[in-house]
Amino acid sequence: MLKNNNGAVITKLAKRSMSGNKRRNMVIAMAILLSSFLLFTILTVGITYIKMQARQNMRMKGAVYDAVLIGGFTEQQKQICEENEDITTIGIEAKAGYPEETDADDTLHTVLIWSDDIYWDVQKEPAMDKVKGRYPTKDDEVMATKEALEDCGKGDLGIGDSFTMTYQDKNGPHTKEFRIAGMWEGYGDNKVFYVSKSFFDQSGHAFSDVNCGILYLDFKSQIMTEKTQTEFRDSLDLGKQQRLFFTSETEQSVQLLAGLAGLVIMTCLSAYLLIYNILYLSVAGNIRYYGLLQTIGMTGKQIRRLIQRQMLIIGTAGTAGGILLGFATSFFLIPVVVKTLGVREDVDVVFHPAVFLLSIAVVGITIYLGSRKPTRIADSVSPLEALGYRTVSGRKASHKTGRGSILWRMAGEQLGRDKKKTGVVILSLAACLSVFLCLVTMIESHGARTMMSNYMNADLIISNDTMKKEDESEWYRIIDKKLLSDMRDMEGVEKLHPMTSTQIIIPWEPEFSDMWMKEFYETWMDHSYEEDIGEYKQHPEKFYTFMTGIDEEEFDYVNSTLEKPVDKEQFLDGRTCLIYRDGLSLHLADIRGKKVSFSQYKDRTKSYTMEIGGYVDDGYYAFMPGMTPVVLVSDAFVDRTVEDPWVSRASVQYKEEYDGQTETQVKKRAEEGPHGGDLSYDSKIDNMKSIQKAQGNMMGVGIGITLILAMIGLMNYINTVSGNIQNRQTELSVMESVGMTEKQVKGMLIREGLLFAGISLFLTATVGLGVTYACYQSLNYMGIAFHVPVLPVLAMAALVTFVCTMIPLAAYRMISGKKSIVERIREL
Repeated sequence: MLKNNNGAVITKLAKRSMSGNKRRNMVIAMAILLSSFLLFTILTVGITYIKMQARQNMRMKGAVYDAVLIGGFTEQQKQICEENEDITTIGIEAKAGYPEETDADDTLHTVLIWSDDIYWDVQKEPAMDKVKGRYPTKDDEVMATKEALEDCGKGDLGIGDSFTMTYQDKNGPHTKEFRIAGMWEGYGDNKVFYVSKSFFDQSGHAFSDVNCGILYLDFKSQIMTEKTQTEFRDSLDLGKQQRLFFTSETEQSVQLLAGLAGLVIMTCLSAYLLIYNILYLSVAGNIRYYGLLQTIGMTGKQIRRLIQRQMLIIGTAGTAGGILLGFATSFFLIPVVVKTLGVREDVDVVFHPAVFLLSIAVVGITIYLGSRKPTRIADSVSPLEALGYRTVSGRKASHKTGRGSILWRMAGEQLGRDKKKTGVVILSLAACLSVFLCLVTMIESHGARTMMSNYMNADLIISNDTMKKEDESEWYRIIDKKLLSDMRDMEGVEKLHPMTSTQIIIPWEPEFSDMWMKEFYETWMDHSYEEDIGEYKQHPEKFYTFMTGIDEEEFDYVNSTLEKPVDKEQFLDGRTCLIYRDGLSLHLADIRGKKVSFSQYKDRTKSYTMEIGGYVDDGYYAFMPGMTPVVLVSDAFVDRTVEDPWVSRASVQYKEEYDGQTETQVKKRAEEGPHGGDLSYDSKIDNMKSIQKAQGNMMGVGIGITLILAMIGLMNYINTVSGNIQNRQTELSVMESVGMTEKQVKGMLIREGLLFAGISLFLTATVGLGVTYACYQSLNYMGIAFHVPVLPVLAMAALVTFVCTMIPLAAYRMISGKKSIVERIREL
């Protein structure tokens, strides 16, 4: 066949073909528009979600930084950081004193801190919502927060007001009148008074003191490998008392990037499968038309150019429309919907040029690949073969009679007739469901309710702050038996665990206590152990600590967290104990099996020796840490040996988690006594509210992403099944003509849908769950336990099953209409 130089004619023919097949081309254009819209939207909203998560982390930290050096720092270490080209900002904080009392409250929880301009004006500024007044410049001025003033019993004061406070610094106790120079509201630790540089200079503290200087480091690169982190840590030559902590997102930045890349790839794959499937059906359905063109003189090359130009025109229009629609949805519709839902905070949707380019590239590649095989078929078949071409493939040469339900066998055979097309549909649906599973698991796990967890998942921890005072005469038995009994009897309280405590003395001995004290001084003290060892040997009562009792349920919880569990019977009997490690670098082998001897502080004749079974690190037991170790024993042992032990704190668990009404009742009862104001609370409800405030509308945006992904898979299935049934009109009509009832046809279609749904859900529950777990762990820089949310997953499974069974019926009804079998066969 001779080739004709008719390029202009091909372009004209492509346009006429498009106008003559408006319905079919509209389906292709809408598929491309939908995919480009979904891809652009999900990537744009996804980047917005990541930015919002970064903002949440910044708010929870209270400033912008990637690493923090605590335990003091030297001028040389600061210089090393300044010379590091990868560090953009270096902020400094220094503890200048510890408030002890005001005329309104003598159990304070605040701290006096000085910060330099970099930390205050650059790193902390994004975490502050409102600042009034100015930062202190004189030694009697403070920058306060409402929370800090309320902790001092001065919540009604404001800028310009003064109050008197007793505080402790390195030079000893002082009583001073302070004037409030400014106030701020924001995130992070709000129980802080910021002081001037002149105040810090007079405090006697130095940046190198173990409990004083803090360096906040912000790095240029957001991705830091473990090797880079180790090299930087080694360059600082840290002392035993110093700790360099990278933030969770920085420490696991490589894993985080890998997880995000995996989600992006799966999202692009889902969009690719949607476009590919529809293009394959649409282009293949036109092959008979292309065969007719060959009969009038078009060559195979010209047919390929015709198809390519059709796809170029349709693809350009669909991609442009999808991106414009995605842009409008991302930047206008989503913020409006979020505000309609009652979220006050604005949604700062982030646009990145890479999203625009990636969307065009994925759609373009998909159009090319999706039309490649049908184009080859149209080019390779003869005009006569093209006229008789059918899109289904993989037909069996023979058919054997099988056992079981004939409708199920026919449905299964239909899925196997074109394995590639069936595989594309199932893979697309399973991929979208897997991404949905991954995101909904992450969103549910990173919700404010899930992220907050206290000791033994307690809803409220009540602490007796008077027991933190060094003078025992100022202690008050606020948490007594009557209060504990009343709280247990409350309707909304499920469990109550009091922590009994009594003072003990651990005398010096060479095997354990001497080793402990050496490690303690090297870690926490600013002078050597040799200076105090003589005092410790002669007067161990000055180094007193506490024996703390826990009940049987608490022991089971603690024992489950130990590296090597201890014998329960020996612990309850008082032969074995645990110790609170207090941040020391002691290993289990250093202490396990050693003996610790101690006596009661008020009656040294009551002395005991126990074997150390292990250590605990939970800060719950650090309520009253001494220089010698806190010893954990059973509460039964405390009751047997101590006449009237103190209750230092109690953990309360409600029947219904986050029960605000019960919490109000518990607090009201606890504060009824004369010293109720000396109680402090660690409330899971309050912590949840703080996280919700830091998260803003991040959870709502994340849910929007999962819904968009679910749409991709379902739209792919809808388009594929509709096209499939349309191509099977002849087959279905012939089956009815030989005796198959309409009810049986519908039953077969329902079974086909159930097979699609079942296989897709099976792949999601196996391979998809494995991928979800891998992605989750790579993104889980906060160490939250993996937990699949049951209700959203069941709802999605039910929706997929419903759609997969109803769509075939709807498509069959639309195609068959009210026409008779003869009319349907005659039209084909």
